[in-house]
Amino acid sequence: MLNITSLDRFTSAKILSWEGMQAKIAELKASGKKVGLCHGGFDLLHPGQMIHFDSAKKLCDVLVVSITSDRFVSSRKGSGRPVFTDKLRAYSVACLEAVDYVVITDVEKGVPVIETLKPSYYIKGPDFIGKTTPGITSEREAITRMNGEMKYTNDPKLGTTEIIEYVKNELDRKEVLLIIDRDGTLIMNDDFPGKNNTWKEELQLNDDVISYISYLQTKYATTKMVASNQAGVARGYFDCARVEEINSHLGSLLKAKGIILDNWQYCPDVDSVYAELKKNELKLNPAYVKDKPKRKPNTDMVIDGLKALKREMNEFAHVVVIGDREEDKAIADNLKVKFVDVKGKKYEEMKMQFS
Repeated sequence: MLNITSLDRFTSAKILSWEGMQAKIAELKASGKKVGLCHGGFDLLHPGQMIHFDSAKKLCDVLVVSITSDRFVSSRKGSGRPVFTDKLRAYSVACLEAVDYVVITDVEKGVPVIETLKPSYYIKGPDFIGKTTPGITSEREAITRMNGEMKYTNDPKLGTTEIIEYVKNELDRKEVLLIIDRDGTLIMNDDFPGKNNTWKEELQLNDDVISYISYLQTKYATTKMVASNQAGVARGYFDCARVEEINSHLGSLLKAKGIILDNWQYCPDVDSVYAELKKNELKLNPAYVKDKPKRKPNTDMVIDGLKALKREMNEFAHVVVIGDREEDKAIADNLKVKFVDVKGKKYEEMKMQFS
């Protein structure tokens, strides 16, 4: 709970004592007024609560809101809750035009509040319509015993707990750079996919890797870069246009699964030493034989990707290479970052390497 000094300054004539509220409701009902009651913790006053009170006021003549005391909110919501003490929560609600009176109630459940205050209506949100949990069932029974009526608003649901979770998970998420291999990692295919014109039918996503990336982008703010050696171009199996066609198609497949890749890098070259060793086995295109190619484990593709994204390595809390080969581990070593080996691994095993 936030430690706020000078709580005495947060006062309102709308906030009545427990005894004062009982007397006020009895007086209002005696004069023919229909009194509606909303009951809850109402921590971190937000638009969902505001529209609920606006709708509730339209169902009655006078709207009363009872605020659960700190100790019972804490026992129900857990450590750190409520964020605001009951006096601040009562003050916030009292400031709303739709609310006529507010009371702080030091009881755990809504039933004693209903039985003591005896409102004309007990008003809940639409998510309680048809709900049969013990709590809401006992509240329905209590308002009936008090010769009152249950009423429901019809507003979008927005809860304090969901807002707090959003703030925790979205606004303070660490940034992570994912450097992802393609063949054998994003896709199961690792034998130069693209050699055949039927490559679209042959392409097979690696579901465990996809699930792992989905998990990471939920937990962290991720930037995702693909860095892939594509020596099939140098070998003459396909051209760069085919590589880019596959990348575009794969990007569309992943987007449909909620994964958007921010940058694609590939190297179509092989190094001259390798070319010399394989000159009797392979017919390599000399245009793609280089003394210093950008292929992994060289870090040039990552550097180029970061330049394209206008980012720096030191901006990220973590940098993770995800791959299935020794060259992927080697580029992680060269970058001095974490390596997640996906070869033969299932989703849960990947999480054990970095989560």
